[in-house]
Amino acid sequence: MSASRIELRPAAASDLAAIIALERATEGATHWPQATYVAILGEQLAAGQRCLIVAETDAALAGFAVGLIHRIPTTDRDDRDDRVAELESVVVAPSARRAGIGRALCCAVLDWCRSNRATEVVLEVRAGGVGAIALYAGLGFTQAGRRPRYYRDPDEDAFIMRLRLDRSGPQRI
Repeated sequence: MSASRIELRPAAASDLAAIIALERATEGATHWPQATYVAILGEQLAAGQRCLIVAETDAALAGFAVGLIHRIPTTDRDDRDDRVAELESVVVAPSARRAGIGRALCCAVLDWCRSNRATEVVLEVRAGGVGAIALYAGLGFTQAGRRPRYYRDPDEDAFIMRLRLDRSGPQRI
């Protein structure tokens, strides 16, 4: 697939079946119940704490990514909170890999995190996910920890990766 034909946009309810089909068909993807995706779509429409962004190529779903903002109340300021974001899931169809779709989805989620005043983004990735780790490192994420046996089927450790965000606003990486 050509990276020049990627269209990124917020997911819509009409994307739900394709998102679930892609997620279920992707080995190693986080398998959430359909109700979770429905809730994310509802939050997204209400400008909530989550985003679900899809990538299309030639009108077919090629991937999606989910971001989450955690609001952490601060005690030293009454009018603000700290916001740590999480890149919860990035799924790209096997036939669409190595075309820049994963990177484009990550950048879109990072832009969304910045626009929601997040100060950093964290994620978990399979320790054996060499391609995913390289993608995240190329975006500026660094390893911040390890969770033994975090993933199941097969059992595998997770690396925790972190990226401090530039507060100057959205930018393409």
